[in-house]
Amino acid sequence: MSLVSVAINIYKNQLTNKKKKQSQKQQNGYNSRLGWVFVSKDFTKETTKAVRTYGSLFNVSKDYTYFTPNTFYRNDLRRLSTLRWINAMSIDIDAKNGENEGMTLPDVQELITEAGLPRPSLIVQTPSKGFHVHWFLDQSKRASDKLNAHYSRIQTCIAEMLKGDVHAIGPERLFRLPTDENTVFHSQERVSFDDLCEWFQLVQEQDQQDVHTYKKGFCKGYESLLQHPAVQKILEGVNKGQRDTACYTLALAYKAAGYDEKTAEAYLHNWNQKNTPQMRQIEVKRKVKSAYCGRFHAPSAKKIRELSGMLFSYVIWEEAKPREERTYSHIQEWEGDVLAFIRAQGGRVTGSQRDLAEQITSSVNVDKKIPYATFKKVIARLEEQEILSKKVSGKGRGASTELCIIDEVKARRTQSEASKKEQGTAPKNNGLNSNTIKDTVVGGTALSLSQGHEVASSSEHSTLNLPPTYSTSLQPAPIPGNVPSSFTSALFNRGFTDGRFIFRAWGKVQLAFKEFGIVYHSIASTPHYVRLSVEAVSLTVQKKGSIIAGDFTGEDSFFKYLFGVMKGLFKKHRSAQLTQFVEEIERFSDVMLSHVGMELEETLKKHPVVDRELKVAKLRELEREESARKRRKHYTNHTVFDLTSSLNQFKLFMKTDD
Repeated sequence: MSLVSVAINIYKNQLTNKKKKQSQKQQNGYNSRLGWVFVSKDFTKETTKAVRTYGSLFNVSKDYTYFTPNTFYRNDLRRLSTLRWINAMSIDIDAKNGENEGMTLPDVQELITEAGLPRPSLIVQTPSKGFHVHWFLDQSKRASDKLNAHYSRIQTCIAEMLKGDVHAIGPERLFRLPTDENTVFHSQERVSFDDLCEWFQLVQEQDQQDVHTYKKGFCKGYESLLQHPAVQKILEGVNKGQRDTACYTLALAYKAAGYDEKTAEAYLHNWNQKNTPQMRQIEVKRKVKSAYCGRFHAPSAKKIRELSGMLFSYVIWEEAKPREERTYSHIQEWEGDVLAFIRAQGGRVTGSQRDLAEQITSSVNVDKKIPYATFKKVIARLEEQEILSKKVSGKGRGASTELCIIDEVKARRTQSEASKKEQGTAPKNNGLNSNTIKDTVVGGTALSLSQGHEVASSSEHSTLNLPPTYSTSLQPAPIPGNVPSSFTSALFNRGFTDGRFIFRAWGKVQLAFKEFGIVYHSIASTPHYVRLSVEAVSLTVQKKGSIIAGDFTGEDSFFKYLFGVMKGLFKKHRSAQLTQFVEEIERFSDVMLSHVGMELEETLKKHPVVDRELKVAKLRELEREESARKRRKHYTNHTVFDLTSSLNQFKLFMKTDD
């Protein structure tokens, strides 16, 4: 299949037949549908070139090797952020370092059929005997942050099922230019992006159903990871096509189990001697270094299943620390401190809430005072439990709050439970609680461990003597105390009563805010941020269902959708704030405008600022308004001067004529 037909089928009207002249651009305006195609010789910036016409693309194809199936709105930067149109779903199947050795076109076609994917539009074979598989979209999709992220998720899933390169992910990537010589398959098939999304959803649902099967191979924690039969089988050695993946996976297993990099490398050099054939020693060293320097903390459960052919899944919970060793206290512990303070004052205290909070200290550290935001949350919780009554007199800074214990039995029970948590040793099976959950495992699945299940062990590869870090409780985990009560209620009232689920959902909200530079502790203390998170829950439940209604579609899809919705809502919220600010400053006087600018500059000098990016954007808009006013004044002054000059000349002419 020639490049001409491929380009026309992919890009359609995104490229022009010939370059536009500057006069045409000024007359007709810039076309927002056009896009730039990047071509490259060897992936380096120096050999990369951007083209926008079919003629240019065909001319440079003789000297260039790679191209981007998707197009960009900038010709100087090939980045995800500059993407304009997504035209194809493309997968890279490598055949290097023994991976997929001997794979043929029928093998690729069989993998596609087994995965339930539609026929591709184009398959190109690379010089290393790998394949680039492309599905052309029937309608190009306008790139956006949300779409790009979902594209990458689908692309990763397809790559895993086709034994492709899961690191060559992203709609901005380069692929080999098709020629008559390297094209091994082409068709007129086109696929809609919605069909790919539906396929991905079905795969996710199947994974959710299959996850129950893996309970039989459940691993109890990091410390028993290397003794699990599935990992032990990989440690017996693998064949040529699995060596790279196996080495990286085992390196992550040693990392998770607490081994340092040098020790892990020594173990893996010994393991490499069991492989047929062996990897080069430098390759083992690189894989270990990549694992220890990378962002993953533990191996993928899915990769262990694929490499071993055995059932495997695991979840890791971090052990709860004693209160005196923690930076933050759990809210139940602060409840005990608040009740102890009120009881010491005779069961009734009066004053401003800030003054009262200043007087309450931790029972294990008198230098640590209860944060004001936490104090308000504790009072609200004790009110809900009908342990305390709160009466506020006055308004504003002069307001006085009276707190009174109304149910001594409940108060004693609450304080006793908090005291037991502090005095007792750290529980080994803590389930989920505030500030102690660890959910950073690649491929780990949150499962309830069946009672009485035994995991086989081996003394060949002993791990560090670490305490158990798993949960055997089949009961729902307690509600985390560091999550805003309104957010918790939004989920709890819809049937999501497990603390693990609520904690993970709040984690997705925090990650969404982090995309915009909002630090975690600012979210819960900012009311309109919390309201946005509650709205995101409501929208997500409408789409992904609830436990009560019985139409819940699964945790993974729920959390991913919640993350996307939260980002979208905050983006709209910030845009609305900026638009409102622009409308306000247009009505300001010059003096007021200057005053607001000085205030913004002073605010930005302080650290920290809740939404620094918004403040910076406001300052830029203010500077634009000041600049526009200066231009208008300059134009008005020149116009008045010209009119005055013309009038004087006319008067002089009339006198001369007389």
